[in-house]
Amino acid sequence: MRELNLHTWFINRELQHCPPHFVRTHTIINKDSMMWIKESLVGRFTLIPPVDGEYEFSDYVPAFEDPAEAILYELTWS
Repeated sequence: MRELNLHTWFINRELQHCPPHFVRTHTIINKDSMMWIKESLVGRFTLIPPVDGEYEFSDYVPAFEDPAEAILYELTWS
């Protein structure tokens, strides 16, 4: 049985807007990577449309407050 992630339970980490200091990633998010963010990372994040080219409605990329978490996401999911 999995342990309860207290960061996910007690803190609203997913923001609805992207503050200017957040670090944008380039790898599109999916169900598995979203679960990984919620369970493996601890900082705040948001989902934003990618900058380059055409994209589907579901094609969003995460942006993180902590640059180290953005790098870890890219290394894990790109």
